Amino acid sequence: MTTLDEYPSVSLHNVAETVPADWTEGGDRLHRLPADVAARLNEMADGRVREPSGSELRFVPETDDAEIEVTLSAEEPGQFRVFWGPFQPWTPTDVGPEPETHTLAVPERVRKLDTEVDSRFDPRVCRVLFERTPAVAVHDVTGDCRPPESGELPDTRYLAYGTSITEGAASSATHLNYVSRTARALGWDVLNFGCSGSAYADRPMAEYIAGRDDWDVATLALSINMANQDFPVEEFEERARTFVETVAESHQDKPIACITLFPYYPDVIEGGDAERAENYRATLRAIVAETDHPDLHVIEGTDLTDVSGYSADILHPGDAGMEEIGRNLARELDERVE
Repeated sequence: MTTLDEYPSVSLHNVAETVPADWTEGGDRLHRLPADVAARLNEMADGRVREPSGSELRFVPETDDAEIEVTLSAEEPGQFRVFWGPFQPWTPTDVGPEPETHTLAVPERVRKLDTEVDSRFDPRVCRVLFERTPAVAVHDVTGDCRPPESGELPDTRYLAYGTSITEGAASSATHLNYVSRTARALGWDVLNFGCSGSAYADRPMAEYIAGRDDWDVATLALSINMANQDFPVEEFEERARTFVETVAESHQDKPIACITLFPYYPDVIEGGDAERAENYRATLRAIVAETDHPDLHVIEGTDLTDVSGYSADILHPGDAGMEEIGRNLARELDERVE
């Protein structure tokens, strides 16, 4: 959770820092990683972690009738969704390059709840949930509110690293990707460090994840991007081993699951290189087997889904595929996390 001096009444979740927005005046652009870390990643990953995949602006109104005004802009036209605790909005809200102020208040029927809701979030926690694109900036927050307290949020925080599949590129919305679905099923919170097209197991990313102490369980999906970009298996082995060992050595007491390649087109199309995909999977299994960590696991991506729920590129799971992965991954993690 990040709080900024400029906005002491809210918290920014899955946000490491802000920088001045370059498409408008007076906006604070949300970054998932600090800029000095992002700049040390490969060029595409550098750009991706400056986008707000799964980032949230969170607050709790001090009274049910308090009106909170949040001013936002985005680099390009896009959308966000305002959740109240677990409750989904009827429609998304548009956002674009011109700053616009949105007035938010506890919905009428949420105010009238007379029973406890079995939910990981308190119903009065407002969660302004951003999509994987475009880049978003906060300009102002006014009104009588405060950051959520620990008792209003999930007890367990789940960190996920991976590709566009982890970011949820083909899901209809951020809250429908497999990471969000897994967290919801287990009652956890999420830190999403998916890097579309660029999850190359960069050492600076591993060091950054290793240096954070605010997560309880992690999954590392390694890595269809490297297979698609023709990284030799030997280079994948070197990069993935360094990545896994860097994270594992710094968090000996935390469950970490490495997810092998999800099934994708080389496995099922004529002329696809299924052998290469299997070599990647076998390599990750060996890395985990040889790494000294008491709670390091392998989860087979091919056990989590088949390709029937994918988009037509037979690479990215659609909503049906994300649902299947989320359900099965939640079961796998529930068996491994005490």
